Amino acid sequence: MTVAADRIERALLKVAKMLEVDSGVAPVFERLEAELADARARERGETDVQRRARALLAQRARPASKSRTWASDAPAP
Repeated sequence: MTVAADRIERALLKVAKMLEVDSGVAPVFERLEAELADARARERGETDVQRRARALLAQRARPASKSRTWASDAPAP
């Protein structure tokens, strides 16, 4: 059974509110995030492989964060 992206998004928002008070629902939040991405890809006619490839390319297109330079901030011995 496939569920529409808008319905999953509404559920994700409800779980996000629950997550503010109970970290135990984090796995549910993560599952809904993945389900939402899949539902949106289905609605666009993308396959799972195409969605993952697009996500990889988007990740590579972002500039590297400054947090990766932490080693250069280390004190000298």
